[in-house]
Amino acid sequence: MHVEPITRRFPLVARPRPACPPLTERVREVSELARTAAEKTDAAALSTAAAAHNRAALIASDCGLADLARSWCRQQLDVYLRALPLGVQVAKHALEPVINLARLSIREGDGHGAYQLLDTLHQAVTTRTTSAIDGRRVPFGEFCVSDADHRTLCQWLWAVFLAEGTRALAGGGHWTQALGHVGKHGGIGQRLLDGRQVAILARWSTGDCDSALAALDNSTASEPWEHAVAACLAVLCRRSGSYPAESSVSTMVDRYLALEPEPPLLVFRVRLGMTTFDLAGGTDYSAAAQIATQLVREVVASGDGYAAREVLTHQELRAWLGEASEQALAESARSSGLGRGALPDRLLATLLTAVKTSEAVTARNLAVTAHV
Repeated sequence: MHVEPITRRFPLVARPRPACPPLTERVREVSELARTAAEKTDAAALSTAAAAHNRAALIASDCGLADLARSWCRQQLDVYLRALPLGVQVAKHALEPVINLARLSIREGDGHGAYQLLDTLHQAVTTRTTSAIDGRRVPFGEFCVSDADHRTLCQWLWAVFLAEGTRALAGGGHWTQALGHVGKHGGIGQRLLDGRQVAILARWSTGDCDSALAALDNSTASEPWEHAVAACLAVLCRRSGSYPAESSVSTMVDRYLALEPEPPLLVFRVRLGMTTFDLAGGTDYSAAAQIATQLVREVVASGDGYAAREVLTHQELRAWLGEASEQALAESARSSGLGRGALPDRLLATLLTAVKTSEAVTARNLAVTAHV
């Protein structure tokens, strides 16, 4: 069993993710958000404009235009930096493009660079010091209007740093560093969330499967998805430690198949399903057909580009696809524009207009509500 592709999917935490419908639909949604923002005022305008800008950058990144996505993130940040100090909600919007820059680095395989950016941001905001953020000197001592706003912003950023910093390190298999990160920042609880999963996998990565299983046994699973993830970790640790795993495999498969579909959690469910499939033995195990059938049916029905791409890049799982299913998934991935390397001129023009509108709305409303 080749475990590296399996463990790269961890931590497996059920967080909602925006859907990835056809590219034309995604661009239309961004354009509508920008127009709606222009019709609003105050905080509602700022929030809607930020959403439009963030989604435009995400589309650019999804299409393989990382430089364009970065440019839009930087433009968005600059608008906010011209309006300091900021109220807490506006300050969160101002930090979103920085967090998105880190996410872009993670996507490109530069987890170390992403972590450095997030760590620098977290330290600078927490200590209220001036720091270089993506080449810009940001005076975090005057970033927030009040001490209360600063405390609230720090609490929000702590949660973001904990999750995204963990993802940056774990994605490269740096489990010991990830454990140091979650330990330093108080992110290891009893529930089977990011920190707890990292604590288990850090032990597993050193070959200490007994300790990993003990940490798993001492975890708390509150939701059905947590029980399914716990079963995957149990099989991984037992097989790596050369312990009997047959009953654990059966439990793992049953827990995955029992999960109810939840569209906002589709990508999580696909990754969990692929992990279950791999740990069950892939094409060599009798449960593979059940897992593959349920997973593929859900992804085909969704038409989601992200989920389709996940399935199509899993060679063993593709062996279970019928011709119709494979064609449907290929069409979902194609129409979503993922990795195409370019945007059609008409769609690019629409996004550029939406970004300009969002920037103008943000600047106009910051002049009135930046301190709220």
